[in-house]
Amino acid sequence: MIDDNLLVSRLQSLAGMKNPVRLILFTRDIGCETCPEMVELGKAIKARSPKIALEIYDLVMDRDKSELYAVHDVPAFVVQRGDGRLVRFYGLMESVFQRVLLDTIMAASEGRTWFPDDIRRTLSHLEHVVPVQVFVESDCLQCRPVAETAIGLAFESDLVSVDIVVTSGFPKLIQKYAIKTLPKTVFGANIHVDGHVTETEFLEMIFQAEGLQPGPDRRCLVCGNPSPDMICGSCKNRIQAEAIDHKRKGERLKQADTP
Repeated sequence: MIDDNLLVSRLQSLAGMKNPVRLILFTRDIGCETCPEMVELGKAIKARSPKIALEIYDLVMDRDKSELYAVHDVPAFVVQRGDGRLVRFYGLMESVFQRVLLDTIMAASEGRTWFPDDIRRTLSHLEHVVPVQVFVESDCLQCRPVAETAIGLAFESDLVSVDIVVTSGFPKLIQKYAIKTLPKTVFGANIHVDGHVTETEFLEMIFQAEGLQPGPDRRCLVCGNPSPDMICGSCKNRIQAEAIDHKRKGERLKQADTP
């Protein structure tokens, strides 16, 4: 169900969006009970800001679009920034993840800096696209920080491809990935992590999924010093502390902007 109170509370911030954002919704006429509700949600969001460009496509009939945005199921929202970087949301967006969707739209409009410089510099070592899937449930508060870390990384690098999947709408995926605990994050084809994932763990898993392996001749991706780990212990501690501080500053700024 669309949370009208949430949309009303976000009305002022959406109306003040800085830059245009594309909101692309994929649906299907047959076999998608939640698609009409997501069409309603998309139109309600669009009505609250002229900076939101809403596009609605049929997954099958508009195959060129579904292939362009690498969308494979419905309902699916794609939030795309002006520079082309994007995040895909699959399933019924309500409760916690309706808020995450709206926050992602605002972040895309603001061009928000999600992470400190160390994380962005580390991502520059990526050479190939790494898919990341975060499986969540719509009312899972513990899922939110993991999803937000993944979303932030997708907006920081063209080579991090992120899907946020509300699992209740996709029983076949629950079976495929043997999902018993949420959140569950899948990096690449076969690296599975249950529960919370820190920023440094995200970085390590992304590079492992790309094919990089730790070893005696390796150097830390951050500082360049010899390290058997992809990210040495001192850099892990510093990045995690900086990420926490960066997140706290962002929350303080968000609270200061809230009327």
